[in-house]
Amino acid sequence: MSTDTDWQIGQVLKTSMQKQVGFKWSYNGPFLIYLIITGIIAVVQDATVGTGEGVAATLTQIIVNILVYPLGIGLGLLGIRRAAGKDTPLSTLWEPYSQLIPLIVMLVLMGLLIVGGFFLLVLPGIYLAVAYSFAPYLIVEKNMGVWEALETSRKAITTCWWRYFGLLLIAVLLCIVGTIPLFIGLIWVLPILAIAMGEVFVATFETASAESLKTDAD
Repeated sequence: MSTDTDWQIGQVLKTSMQKQVGFKWSYNGPFLIYLIITGIIAVVQDATVGTGEGVAATLTQIIVNILVYPLGIGLGLLGIRRAAGKDTPLSTLWEPYSQLIPLIVMLVLMGLLIVGGFFLLVLPGIYLAVAYSFAPYLIVEKNMGVWEALETSRKAITTCWWRYFGLLLIAVLLCIVGTIPLFIGLIWVLPILAIAMGEVFVATFETASAESLKTDAD
């Protein structure tokens, strides 16, 4: 399998810091909308079925998570579009809903595979959780089928798994630092990290080798 994974963590973060200039509110605005929507849903859910351990509350929570999931994908899509030098209008946040059914199928299948991996001494589950990171974006951006997207993401990230895992760890640390003081630093950190993940996606799937990845997944 041929793939372009010749990116470096330092360069990705440096480029992302440069590209976040003029992008902060293009990302933080939609992120605020995401928080408001999820907050309203949480309040309504608590006032109706509650958030306890009952069957109704559990089923409602599952449905809510599924319906809100595309919004989170939309936030990641903003980072990918910025990394690729494309426009990032607010409407990008809603685009994943056009692929709602494939995303739901992918989410369920991915969940089953990851849980199954955790039963196999935990490590396979961690591997799959990281390796499947780009599957939803391949469905939305590349119009791939569910299994094709999962396998394309897995095979591409496998070639740079530890490097990508290292980037994720740095992202977590930056988010922690960004909360001090009063979460103000997240205004810069979140857009930078969204672009950073987008940089890796673009480097891996927006190249001539992307077609060979797609063919190999078939």
